[in-house]
Amino acid sequence: MASWDDLVLWVRVRYEVMAQDADGLTFRLPTTEGRDQLVYVRHRREIDGQDWMQIESPIARLDDIDARQLLELAESTVVGGAAAVDGTAVFRHAAPLSDLTFAEFEAPFRLVTKTADDLERRLTGADRY
Repeated sequence: MASWDDLVLWVRVRYEVMAQDADGLTFRLPTTEGRDQLVYVRHRREIDGQDWMQIESPIARLDDIDARQLLELAESTVVGGAAAVDGTAVFRHAAPLSDLTFAEFEAPFRLVTKTADDLERRLTGADRY
């Protein structure tokens, strides 16, 4: 059973944290072919009596892409989904912290960043985020 403090420690040991506040972390994860991806992790407190982590990775500015195409490309993802945050398309996934152990932190981060990076590449051809 993990806590938010466990997750913060796990991230800080493995990655260079660019920003941190009481309920969030920002860092970069390498993906493929020399690319990397920006990651935001937020602590969502007391949803149905549990603490959750929400992982988000930006894809592109909404004005720069076809949102319908984004949704169609995201259709085949197993978990997570596309969302809009302050005019930016993101790929997002959430999980209750109490269901995770240290060993289970890596997979959701990799899934979100790999998916967001692939969507960014397919929709824009760039590596902005």
